[in-house]
Amino acid sequence: MRVLIAFQAESRSNAKVAGTLRQEFEKMGWQTEVHPVLAKKSKKWFHHMKEFRKKKKIELKEGQMDAKKFDLVVVGTPVWTYKPTPLMTTFLREMQNTKGKNFALFVTCVGFPGTTIKTMSSILTTKAAKVADSLVLRSIFELDEKKLAFAKEFAKNLAVEALSPAAED
Repeated sequence: MRVLIAFQAESRSNAKVAGTLRQEFEKMGWQTEVHPVLAKKSKKWFHHMKEFRKKKKIELKEGQMDAKKFDLVVVGTPVWTYKPTPLMTTFLREMQNTKGKNFALFVTCVGFPGTTIKTMSSILTTKAAKVADSLVLRSIFELDEKKLAFAKEFAKNLAVEALSPAAED
């Protein structure tokens, strides 16, 4: 199985979760590619928000991503103003060949995740993708091993779903 893990590169929490997921998937023998998503121009978060409100997108450093060669795409974002970040929203909107692909979503936040998962799921279902599962990790401090254990369990659950007969349809 080929897996893509894409996450907002500037988020240490997202990077930790992505690294944990990668380790778990590779233990299962899955080919895993990690893709830290960056904006073409590095700016403070509030400048990204302002640009996103005007243009409805952020220019990505590496352009559009293609989901064609992956069996599962895992996308992670921190929560900004109870929503996914403009960068990750743009990433999802611009991703190519999502029709029929399986996605899993994870978010990291300090408090309430708001409509983050719902917003990301809506973007993907509009593009005919399937959202298999989602994970919300809340922490005021850095994610510790106890919190990352939820990410490990999330990876194992995704493996069970991927290998179930219903997933093969």
